[in-house]
Amino acid sequence: MVKTLEKLEFIARQTQQDISSLLGKATEIGIEQLWMQTQLDLYLKGKISREEAMKAVGEKPVRIAERQREAALEDVRWGLGYD
Repeated sequence: MVKTLEKLEFIARQTQQDISSLLGKATEIGIEQLWMQTQLDLYLKGKISREEAMKAVGEKPVRIAERQREAALEDVRWGLGYD
């Protein structure tokens, strides 16, 4: 398995960017992903409204999270014989 530093060096070579710029971009992307995940988790747990979640992350991610939740619940119901 390729280590993180090797991946970073590879990206730097391929994109001709310095590692510090790439680390900045990676941090920004990672924080954005964590933000979205946190907002969607709060919504799915009923701690914020659907409208608040949509305002925070947009309509598409909220709809995807809702579909994923429903699919998981359907699988559980099927597995328990409640289909």
